[in-house]
Amino acid sequence: MIDDDARHSVDGSHPNTRPCDACGHIWFAGERRHEYVDDGAEHHKAAQVLCVLCLRQRRLTRAQQ
Repeated sequence: MIDDDARHSVDGSHPNTRPCDACGHIWFAGERRHEYVDDGAEHHKAAQVLCVLCLRQRRLTRAQQ
């Protein structure tokens, strides 16, 4: 099980408080959640925030390569 604190950036903000870096989706109650994506960044502050749809698309694209 993933520790909830591991999903937060250094400043403690929840990823749902930021828009998706890929599509600009803004979270609100009942909508798809957002997650931090590390992609090798040294600090979570540099990590991207993606909605689950963009995250799934990114994983599918990488799997096909």
